[in-house]
Amino acid sequence: MCIVTYERAEFLQRCLDALAAAPESIDEIVVVDASRVASSPESGGIPLRYVHAPELAGHMTRSRNRGLLSVRGEVIAFLDDDVTVRGGWGPALLRGFKDSGADATVGRTCNGLPGEEEYPREIGRLLTDGSLTDGFAALRREPCEVDHGIGANMAFTREVLCELGGFRDDYPGTALREDTDIFLRVKQLGGRSVFLPDAIVDHRPAPHVKGARFDTRYKLYGRRNHFVLLARYEGWRSRRLRSWIVGQFRGVRRVTGLRRRLERLAVVAVGLAFGAGAALRQARWNPTPARRSGRAAERLRRALSDPNRSAVSP
Repeated sequence: MCIVTYERAEFLQRCLDALAAAPESIDEIVVVDASRVASSPESGGIPLRYVHAPELAGHMTRSRNRGLLSVRGEVIAFLDDDVTVRGGWGPALLRGFKDSGADATVGRTCNGLPGEEEYPREIGRLLTDGSLTDGFAALRREPCEVDHGIGANMAFTREVLCELGGFRDDYPGTALREDTDIFLRVKQLGGRSVFLPDAIVDHRPAPHVKGARFDTRYKLYGRRNHFVLLARYEGWRSRRLRSWIVGQFRGVRRVTGLRRRLERLAVVAVGLAFGAGAALRQARWNPTPARRSGRAAERLRRALSDPNRSAVSP
């Protein structure tokens, strides 16, 4: 399994302590730390590979891909550094892959919010209007198929990550939608993703090193990255992309107060323009294939082609 961290040593250690208290089915932990100064995390006896890579600061997906150069095993899980696993997380994860035949899974991720266990909609779906449902904290009796998941508690077969060529590393800013992207790419390949209600973590979001959650920067990059995501998945002419753009401007009209409405309009306009420019450069008017290409992707494929190979030097 792999954990990416950046300037949050205390949260990382809390995450590792929880894993050490429930070590079943965890063969090893790879930590990719982009902090300026290296730390010495303790894993309570679980084999730990620590990769200090300060050059990756601010690049979560590149850090995830760096971790993939070192992981072993047939199932590769990713946890955020600010989660703690509950007992039975590892066995539930492996059992979920075995029972469902899934290529990717997303575990239940509890945020401690009132009423989050009750979610009236389908979990993890990409809707016809281009929006996404979540519900990953919902209490469900049985696993269910999803279109996408979240990075705080997700896992993949080694085979599908090899075929994909790892994570795309061009969702900048907050890295919002990088996790959605890889699940949708699994679906493009004909694979299945499943929500596992018994593979549970508690997510207590740590402060952002730069900015704050839901600040203007977050909202701008959120719209930019979502635009790119939809353009890649179905193309510029897709109904989903058009519906989502229209929905963004309709949302402006629902904002009360002239100042707040103008601020919202500015965020929407700039974010969409930012996204359109990025999608033009990256997708060139066509959806990008699910499989990553290039030297970095091929290096990952070589590393992932043998689950028992030694760690690759950065």
